[in-house]
Amino acid sequence: MPKRSTPLGGQGTLTQRLRDVLRTRILSGDWRPGERISSETDLSEQYRVSRVTVRTALKSLESQGLLDIRHGSGAYVSNFGSSIRAGLQELRSITETIRELGFEPGMKFKSLQQVGANSEQAAHLNIEEGAPVLAMERAILADGEIVAYSYDAVAIAGLPSSVVQAIGKGSVFAALAKFGVYPARAFAEIHAINSTEIGWGSKRPSGALYLLLDQVHFDRDGNPLMHSKTYFVEGRFQFVILRTS
Repeated sequence: MPKRSTPLGGQGTLTQRLRDVLRTRILSGDWRPGERISSETDLSEQYRVSRVTVRTALKSLESQGLLDIRHGSGAYVSNFGSSIRAGLQELRSITETIRELGFEPGMKFKSLQQVGANSEQAAHLNIEEGAPVLAMERAILADGEIVAYSYDAVAIAGLPSSVVQAIGKGSVFAALAKFGVYPARAFAEIHAINSTEIGWGSKRPSGALYLLLDQVHFDRDGNPLMHSKTYFVEGRFQFVILRTS
């Protein structure tokens, strides 16, 4: 167990850094499913942060389905099983989420090319039709198993060629971050899809049921960065939503 008065390292706000540390501890088994984690007071002293910071970090983990916060009792580790689980409220890289949950992320490209934006892409990205975009068709894997297929268009006007090349090699979020561009929010629509037209390859799921996350990512200034249609395979990737009265 970490020693008391352990300063938080890493990047991001104190809340984000504490959230990431506690997520790692939960996933590494410091607390078992059903077990109450350290109190707000203990965590505040241990990591030298305010109780407000602790409370906000715990709420974020609850929204991801990793904790169950019981009023007057404390925060307990949820029995989240072995599937990949993410909070639908939180904007995060899929690759990062897969890695943090103890799986080995992977990505296979079916196509990757710079093209002129079609009418749908132009409307979502607020650019002229025919403006340059990087169009991608990707299979996203966890431990070698396909968990999603993603069809993406990234607005690349003004981006250095090195960043465009990096986007085609892994996480889009990570590549943009190297250029100092950070997706800050996304507008998303969710649809249940039953289609045999989704996906490709020998590892394509035998079923045809997907959860489609159709979203536009925006930077901190409100500029659209990427339009994504990501089809998550039913049963392999779970989203949780925290609802309160």
